Amino acid sequence: MGLTITFDDTELPVSPAFISFLHGFLTDTNPPIPRWYAQEEEELLVGGQVFSDIQEKARVVMSRPDGVERVVQSYRYFKEMLIGRPGTLQRLKRFSFFFVIGIPRSGGTYITKQLFRAIGLDYTQVQTALAHDGFPNLALFSFEEKSNLHTNSILQLAEYLTMVEIYFTKFGKLAHNGAVVVPKKFTKAVYNFPLIKEMFGNNAYYLITLRHPLSMIRSTLEKSKGLPPGGRFAVRSTIEQWALQDWRRWGTSDRELATMSYFEVMLGYWKRYHYELALVGLPMMPTAKLITYGKERMTRAAETLFAELGVSLTPEDFKVAEAMPFDRQQVAQADLALDQVARFWRDLGLTFPHAEIAEPV
Repeated sequence: MGLTITFDDTELPVSPAFISFLHGFLTDTNPPIPRWYAQEEEELLVGGQVFSDIQEKARVVMSRPDGVERVVQSYRYFKEMLIGRPGTLQRLKRFSFFFVIGIPRSGGTYITKQLFRAIGLDYTQVQTALAHDGFPNLALFSFEEKSNLHTNSILQLAEYLTMVEIYFTKFGKLAHNGAVVVPKKFTKAVYNFPLIKEMFGNNAYYLITLRHPLSMIRSTLEKSKGLPPGGRFAVRSTIEQWALQDWRRWGTSDRELATMSYFEVMLGYWKRYHYELALVGLPMMPTAKLITYGKERMTRAAETLFAELGVSLTPEDFKVAEAMPFDRQQVAQADLALDQVARFWRDLGLTFPHAEIAEPV
């Protein structure tokens, strides 16, 4: 057959994060870097203001041959993933990915920062899209905002891999088993792990961070400046937006969510995220490692990583916030969720470190 199917960049547009990265790299300028690494100071949602000048940056990128070349390369990676024929993607095997995967506020940013220190890079100068977990936005199949989120996920992953190739070819300083180490906090990997597994398999390392649900909820409340009015759920931060998307995925309407308590929504999000971790088989990967929350355990995990990577460093201080009181009913609900997740993992042949995270910290 001689059938040709053509898409243009209005149907599958380049993401603002990729354009911003390319503009900074090609013009040797540093765009403002959100303080992803300062979790105690984490900002709330900022909407589109981060990319307010993206049209001008896109014009600059596309006016340069090297800019066009990089954009074309990302689409080539996208095509190879879309049709299942990895050609030039094979050259990415020279990178060793360390994916830090876990629900937000479970210590993943700390581990990611220590990995960047291990490879000799100042994490305060690494763009969010390269280091943190908002990009690529791996999502389950759905049609939203006149687009296919699954297809967009593949394109954004292709863009991320292009960014990795550009950035770590120039700045990568540490090799592990003959490949350049690339750290990435990757919360959303769980939502499309079959794609990640197919792409990286056992050539990547999966560091799974786990934390007590009450502690996760408390930490999110601190970030969002306390409970919303009346204790009802409301979206004020990226994490709450992700919790909203999780409930939508299970058929709950925004109208129903508006009547639910903040605690109920966040606990449900915690529980389903850990169900998903088990269902997709992440803990079963030979290169997977569970890291439970806590000052000593997080510090020890960093020390172990330093030793495995052959670097002599002292882990940065790990800060633990003071406990926030929950009522008896909430404690009982959280205990039940822990038991349910532990049993679910056990039924799938996995071991959930229930005892290690039984105390909220």
